[in-house]
Amino acid sequence: MGGVFLEPPKVIFTIKINAPAEKWLRKYDREIQRRFAAKIRKLRENPDLHGKPLRGLLHGYWELYFEKRFRILYTIDYKEQTVTIEAVKHKDEF
Repeated sequence: MGGVFLEPPKVIFTIKINAPAEKWLRKYDREIQRRFAAKIRKLRENPDLHGKPLRGLLHGYWELYFEKRFRILYTIDYKEQTVTIEAVKHKDEF
């Protein structure tokens, strides 16, 4: 049987950046900031598709690699439709 398949409505998440992540970002030049913004913009739709869930002590956090040397740590609140950037760390800090 044929049918009409409708795509579910797209959910757009709000992106929040916590103070420690914002402080980290201010240390870098405009080009890094621009690329960071482009990277986290992807999290507005399907934030669980772009990142990787963490385990152990960091259960509940997600990570997204940025510039091959940084990790963006974030949380997803599905009820509030919010992604919060918790921290940005150099990969050697983990």
